[in-house]
Amino acid sequence: MPQTAYTLWLAGISIELEYRNVKTMRLTVYPPDGRACITAPSGTNPELIKNFAISKIDWIKIQQEKFKKKAGVKTGKTGPLRNNSPVYIWGKEYKLELVEKPGNSKIVIENGYVRIYTRPNSTKAQKQEILDRWYKNSLKKAAPALIQKWELHLGIKVQKLYVQKMKTIWGSCNYLKHTMRLNSELAKRSPEFLEYVIVHEMLHVIEKGHNKNYYRLLNKYIPDWKIIRKKLNSGEQLTSSS
Repeated sequence: MPQTAYTLWLAGISIELEYRNVKTMRLTVYPPDGRACITAPSGTNPELIKNFAISKIDWIKIQQEKFKKKAGVKTGKTGPLRNNSPVYIWGKEYKLELVEKPGNSKIVIENGYVRIYTRPNSTKAQKQEILDRWYKNSLKKAAPALIQKWELHLGIKVQKLYVQKMKTIWGSCNYLKHTMRLNSELAKRSPEFLEYVIVHEMLHVIEKGHNKNYYRLLNKYIPDWKIIRKKLNSGEQLTSSS
């Protein structure tokens, strides 16, 4: 049986590592979500594996981009920050208002607007960073209750949650350490999507691969997961029950 040793994070890409009774290292990118996995001979030096992974980063990105285009995956990007441009929070659309004034930066949501307060002469990158950080913190607050709910249903424990902005995946988990990583872009989408991704990743603690038993469990706990996944990957902002 293969053993998942750990997950590498390089250039914003998660790469799973498995040790097997093989002679050479092999890298595979799996459809439909572009999951990357390196199979290495047992006892291989971790530094050799890391260097191998670094040498393949561009190839991984190309393969993941192919899968993303085929599946229509969109992470909900709203384009450059401009006044009155749309901003999405948990599936609801707001208008953006950029306000420059002395003092600490902050975000205020009221009357259908998301107001980003920044110091005078703040750059576009700095304003984007404020919004990205707000999404990250929002997801960190929302995810634990859902994780706790599904820990009771599934009988497993998530030891640690990581949240970061990612380009190609919605989430990942480390099967041995029982840790989960979520894409902060999920804070733009309806809460149903966040719950689906959480359950999807937690089930991988029970079943590592996308085998028959994995999909049996997914059908049991999220019967309409195909509809939710299609909407999530298409960039649709509506809830799964609409």
